[in-house]
Amino acid sequence: MRLGVKAGVPVAGLAIMGLLAGCTHGGTSSGQATENQQQQQDTNSLVNDQPIPHFNYSQIRQTLIDAEGIAANGTQTTSFFFQMGDQDPVFSCPSLGMPVANTAQLSNPQQVENDPYPQGGAAVPVGQMDPDGVYAPTASTGTYVICVNGSGAKYLEYWEGDVMTVAAGASWDSSTHKLSVTGQPSAVIHTSGSK
Repeated sequence: MRLGVKAGVPVAGLAIMGLLAGCTHGGTSSGQATENQQQQQDTNSLVNDQPIPHFNYSQIRQTLIDAEGIAANGTQTTSFFFQMGDQDPVFSCPSLGMPVANTAQLSNPQQVENDPYPQGGAAVPVGQMDPDGVYAPTASTGTYVICVNGSGAKYLEYWEGDVMTVAAGASWDSSTHKLSVTGQPSAVIHTSGSK
């Protein structure tokens, strides 16, 4: 085979690849190994000189614990239902727990289906109906609230607008367009630094 100008380009490329291959050990070049070592030294220095802080108490964690407890335990709350463009709520009620988005589900909304395609089929997620036989919406502004009437009976209120819920007895002052807490808080909320 004669090497001409056109054939010399691939040969030169092969020669460079051969040189690069000679600089590797176990698939990692010596330059890469050096960079990895320097990065590890840098990381060790930062971890030792500026360690990740440790806190015996975290208010952000406690807030999530309190919010979850109020929602799960059906704590007495007051909910206000707003409509876009109105300053005042269109409805309010004594309620239990926190508002629940109507997209929340008790069961996994997806199931695994095996794709039988012979050349590389795989397990794929597909929609799964809820126990009530329907598929939940993926996007909605709907909210469920369990309201309590004057005689103590519970009923479900559904609203497509914004809902604000307070873990206390509360009322809306339409002259000031503000919420007023009128009763004792219905849940004990921990303050920063307490346990």
